[in-house]
Amino acid sequence: MSNIPYNVHGITFDFTPTISPNPMLKYNLILFFRNIQRQKLFSFINILGLSVGMTSALLMYLYVSSEFSHDRFHVNADRIYRVNQTFIWGEGNKNQFSSTGPGVSFALEAEIPEVEQIVRINTPGDFLMSYTNSVKEIKSFDQGNVFAADSNFFQVFTFPLLKGNPQTALRYPQTMVMTESTAKKYFGDEDALGKMVRVGEGNQQQNYEVTGIAKDVPENSYIQFDVMLSMTSFPVVKRMSWSWIWTQVETFMLLKPGFSEEQVLARLTNIPKTYAAPSIKLAMNMTYDEYIKSGREWNLYLQALTDIHLPKAFVINRLNDAGNIKIVYALIAAGIVMVLLSCINFMNLSTSQYVRKAKETSVRKLLGSGRNQLRVKFIVEAFLFCCISLLIGICITQLVLPSFNLITGKALQFNLFSDWKVLAALASLLLIMSLLSGSYPAIFLSAFSPVEALKGKLKSGKEGRTLRSSMVVFQFMISMVLIILTGVVSQQLRYVAEKDLGFDKENLLQIDHAEWAKGKEAFVDAITQTPGVVSASWTTSVPPRVFGGDSFRAKESDKTIPINFAKADENYLPTLGVSLKVGRNFSKDIKGDSARVILNETAVKALGWKADESVLGKKIVYPGENNMELEVIGVTNDYHFWQLNSPIEPMAVFHYKSGVYDENKKYVVMRIKAQSSQELQSTIESLKVKWNQFTEDKPFEYSLVDQNFANAFKSAHEFGNSLTILSGLAIIIAALGLLGMTIYTLEQRTKEIGIRKVSGASVASLVILVSKDYGKLIVIAFVLSAPLAYWLVQQWLQEFEYRIAPSPLVFISVGVGTLLIAALITSYHSIKAATRNPVDVLRDE
Repeated sequence: MSNIPYNVHGITFDFTPTISPNPMLKYNLILFFRNIQRQKLFSFINILGLSVGMTSALLMYLYVSSEFSHDRFHVNADRIYRVNQTFIWGEGNKNQFSSTGPGVSFALEAEIPEVEQIVRINTPGDFLMSYTNSVKEIKSFDQGNVFAADSNFFQVFTFPLLKGNPQTALRYPQTMVMTESTAKKYFGDEDALGKMVRVGEGNQQQNYEVTGIAKDVPENSYIQFDVMLSMTSFPVVKRMSWSWIWTQVETFMLLKPGFSEEQVLARLTNIPKTYAAPSIKLAMNMTYDEYIKSGREWNLYLQALTDIHLPKAFVINRLNDAGNIKIVYALIAAGIVMVLLSCINFMNLSTSQYVRKAKETSVRKLLGSGRNQLRVKFIVEAFLFCCISLLIGICITQLVLPSFNLITGKALQFNLFSDWKVLAALASLLLIMSLLSGSYPAIFLSAFSPVEALKGKLKSGKEGRTLRSSMVVFQFMISMVLIILTGVVSQQLRYVAEKDLGFDKENLLQIDHAEWAKGKEAFVDAITQTPGVVSASWTTSVPPRVFGGDSFRAKESDKTIPINFAKADENYLPTLGVSLKVGRNFSKDIKGDSARVILNETAVKALGWKADESVLGKKIVYPGENNMELEVIGVTNDYHFWQLNSPIEPMAVFHYKSGVYDENKKYVVMRIKAQSSQELQSTIESLKVKWNQFTEDKPFEYSLVDQNFANAFKSAHEFGNSLTILSGLAIIIAALGLLGMTIYTLEQRTKEIGIRKVSGASVASLVILVSKDYGKLIVIAFVLSAPLAYWLVQQWLQEFEYRIAPSPLVFISVGVGTLLIAALITSYHSIKAATRNPVDVLRDE
């Protein structure tokens, strides 16, 4: 049937009385694209706003889904739990500790019948590994990500072996499993299975057989290994099988099918009292009851494998860093808000054209269209807008994803057709945004009287203006909240980066594996003489990676306390820049210093002494080494030897010749001159030359201490970068909405502006007339956003041990800045309308 044209108040409509479904679809599509062509600017603003919302939602979905996917690829993921314990190496520290002693696994096996298998993972550290091929070429690497595990590791966890038997690969001493990429690094295209690799250095070097090749570990795994050694390769683990104090392993349990976490938790309660008591007596010289009465705790906890990356409470991990569940929830909320903002933008612009669309809708009503048909029509229109916006959003996401990955430190992938979850998310997003965008216009624009509309008596009304104003307030309120959060996050991260640590972390460089150097004193002297180096020291630990720790007591007391420690030479404290409160430093000329110690203020107070000169000459006792006595010769001011998300704990520095136990790995820490990037690179090259002279060309590994501190707040930096992107997109959406509303308002008030101008109104007064209403809305938005933003930033700041008080300047700057942006948007078009010739506007009156 042919189309019948109608002309009402200058608006032409095409109407076909009876149309079958397929022609109706075609007709609606044609009408949709005609409307886009007729209303180019409003259509552009709608599509751009929805596209920005789609892009934001897609980026947040990829980020959040990646965070929640960690460790869910294991076949038995829902039955694997890690056993944590109270952090026993700090006074008053209530955090959970993932490191346990080897003895914990035997207690669990004896007391918990619900356990199917128990597996322990140890971190023996990095190793020098080398392989000599058939043509006598040696490939040597400082191999990182080296773990050791019990023989059932590949039966509990799903890390598929491409070659080798998962049941026997780690059964015997001196055997290892490599990942596919690691094997290729050593052996190229040769078959790695059965090859022998030299592990270690000097008299500790051993040959290991490659008994398995595993698929590369996925990025969403908490356990990130390149080489897995058999636990039986380390006799010390067996020797310490009784110990709960030698906290060098993480312990995992695979529960039998049908048993719950609650059933196991009930059995954990009494295990420490029964099994930890001998360790407490030996290491701390007190009974378990005395230990508890002293105000300390020793509890065991269960943590689901799938909760390790995003824990409900902070846990001090051994194998890997964790994410932050609060940050993920915040990003989910931000993604939802971005979708709401773009949908509100669409609704606002749709209802702002109330009178124009009302006439078109009235003709449809008079020609027989029912209210439901009209509602479907508006929903379909919104759906078509969302389809176009989704396609644009997908393209934008593909384009910006590499930059987003760079900013957030992620490696996200957008696999549109190979991942059904992505397709389902896109379909859900399209449906939700279509319904949200089209629902209110569909209800609002189908409910009026067609007769009143065609007579031209229908006005937008106070209610409609109030609703649209509320939407503008909501958009700018959310935008300002996001911007304030971004500002406070930036301030906090700058604060922790610049906070006084008690020493100068800038221009400090450390060289790893100093134990490989032949002649430690000669090596340190050679490093010190390198151009660009001010001083250097030999040590077992460098902040913020101080791993040494054990129990000590004052000589006159039976109470032991945990003290962290490093062993170092006399240049250690001066090189770091740690100041002495009382006493003296080690001296190269005093041989007796090997039996002396320097404590920090916190350690002195924990031992029951005063941090003044009265402590000099007192002795601490080391039960772990036959009650060795060490004389206190100095007290340092407290300094941060761990990351800033932990409080300062007791700390000691022993002479490097001391008999106190330490790990094999050593470092040289040096202070270098402040220099440009090019000069720094030159200094590093010179250090590498010296390194090769003392280590016979072994791999050279170094790091900057300030960067090591910064790495602790990686997730916070990612959160800040994500907020920056979201707040920018939010203000774009709000600005687009305000732009559309301003243009529409000016269209409606064109004649009013012309009359006022003829009556003598100045351009400035006309601009103020139009802009003041929107200025009021921005002020209202700020008043609402400020307390909400303050509450949110206070919740986030609780994650930090050391935190700022949010600056009022951030809030004021955001409010004023947003008001200026709104003023620029409204003023430009207001000035344009106010400078038009009133004759052109009023010629038809």
